[in-house]
Formats: sequence, structure tokens, C-alpha cells
Amino acid sequence: MDDSRSGGRETDTAAASAAEEAAPGAPAQVERLPTSECWTLLQEARLGRLAVIHADGAPDVFPVNFTSYEGSLFVRTARDAKLLHIAQHPLVAFEVDGDTADSLWSVVVRGRAARVTSDDELRRSGVRELESWSPTRKLFAIKITASTVTGRRFPKRSGRADPLIPFEGRVRAEAPPEPPHRSRGDSPQQIPHHGPRPATAPHPVDAGGDHDD
Repeated sequence: MDDSRSGGRETDTAAASAAEEAAPGAPAQVERLPTSECWTLLQEARLGRLAVIHADGAPDVFPVNFTSYEGSLFVRTARDAKLLHIAQHPLVAFEVDGDTADSLWSVVVRGRAARVTSDDELRRSGVRELESWSPTRKLFAIKITASTVTGRRFPKRSGRADPLIPFEGRVRAEAPPEPPHRSRGDSPQQIPHHGPRPATAPHPVDAGGDHDD
């Protein structure tokens, strides 16, 4: 994945979210989760979605079981397409979501994926104890080292269906309203005018040289 493209998408998404949250009469605001709470949610979850780029440049998403350890995510894998994809394009995204009694949440991790080649890291991370829901034998592991972790929480409520319009041209901010036009009969506004300052007498010079403050 290209960092510049990811940054652009993040900027567009953030701008759209800010506009929606600031709209008059908008529903309860979306809550931005602190990084610590994002990791707590990740540690409690067991199923996520790994987004990768194929060797030919096409995107793909894999639902996977995972575990987290010291700022990284670990996924079991077979000798399959995922290993080939991360070898060509190591930048990946990982998404986990869930809900509580009154809210919905989503956490997105962006980082770099690599094959785990250390037996010690396989042991310490706990990925050996991770049970995969897939019937395929998975004898290897992938480590996703997080570079950014972001999360949002939405209040549970009935859905909304805003009216849609065709998207045409570039999205532009509305121009500020023009000042009211002044007819020729109106007198021009006066420019503030200040009179000359009164002259001040010069300070006497002490013949002794230095002044004592």
C-alpha cells in the first residue's frame, strides 16, 4: 500500500466526518477512541480482517483469527497467497469491530506485515496457542507491526438514509456570501481619522552623564 494514498484517504474521511458531526441537528457525535482503549478492544477480540495488496496491485481482504502482543498483531497462515502478497507489498491494514449494549465500535491498525522467523517470538507472542477457525493447516505466522491505531465508537440508534445526489465535478466548499452591493446614492464610509499628536517637551539632559533609575 502507498502511504501517500492512505494519508489522502484518511484526510478525506476525517473531513467528511467532521462536516457530518458539525452539521446542525446532527445525531450524537462519533467518539474518537484513545489508543489505549483501541488496544484493549483488540486484545478482547479474536476475529479481524486483514487488507493486503496482491502482487499484481489488486486489493484483497482476508478474515483471520489473531492475537496481540507488545504493539503487534499475530496471525496464523498456511503457505498461501497472504505470504506472497506481504512479501511484495508489506504495508497492510487490519480492521476489527464489535458492539456493546448501547454502542458500535471499530478499530483500524495500519502497519507493516512480515513472516515470523524466530522460534522465540512464536513462543512469546502466544500465536502458537491461537486456534484458527479455518480447516486448512496453518503452520506459519505473520506479524503486523502497528504504525497507527485508530478507533471510533458510534451510539446505537435507528439507521439513517440521507437523500442522495449524483456526484459531479470536484467537491468544493461553499463560497462565503458577498457583501451587500452599495448603490451610487449611498455615501461612502468614512475612514477613521486621528489628529496630530501634541508635541512633547524634550527631556532635560543631565550634565553628569548617566541617569539613576
